[in-house]
Amino acid sequence: MEDNNIKMASEPAVAYPITSYTDVMEYIHSIHISREDKEKVAQRLTVEVTQPALAEAYDRIDHLSTLGIDWDGHGALPISFRVLKNIKSVLMISQNSDWEHWMIAPDTNATIDLESEKTGAVISLGAYEYSYFAKVNGERLGESHIDFKPEAFLELMRKLG
Repeated sequence: MEDNNIKMASEPAVAYPITSYTDVMEYIHSIHISREDKEKVAQRLTVEVTQPALAEAYDRIDHLSTLGIDWDGHGALPISFRVLKNIKSVLMISQNSDWEHWMIAPDTNATIDLESEKTGAVISLGAYEYSYFAKVNGERLGESHIDFKPEAFLELMRKLG
C-alpha cells in the first residue's frame, strides 16, 4: 500500500490539470497520503501555480545543491551549504515579482551569482558576505564584503533588478 501511495503522489502533473489554487486543493484532497504530506504538497503546488518565477528559483537552488566537486570539469567547488541556506532565506521572504528578471548561476568558488536579465546587475552571494556590481542611470555602482542579512539582500535585488 505504501508504494501505491507514493506512486499516486508522484504522477499527478500529467494526470490532473492544475492551473489554479482551487485545482491544487481539489487535487490534494483526492490523493491518499498523510495530512502532513498533503500540507507539504499543497504548499509546493500553490507556489508552482501562483508564483512561477519563485518556483523556478526554488527549483534552480535545488539543482545547484546537487552539484558536486568538479561540476564544471575544471575543479569547481560544490555550492557551500551556508550559501544555499542564505539564498533559501531570501526566497522565504521574497515575492514572485522579486525573481522575474534574475538568473541564478553557480560560481566555481562555492558561491552563487545572480544576474538581472533586465539591468545586467550582478550580485555574488557567499557564505557570510555578498558583493554587487551594476550600472544604474549610466553610473557604475558596486560594493564588496557586505555582511549578509536576508532583508538587506532582498532590498538590493529589488533596487538593482
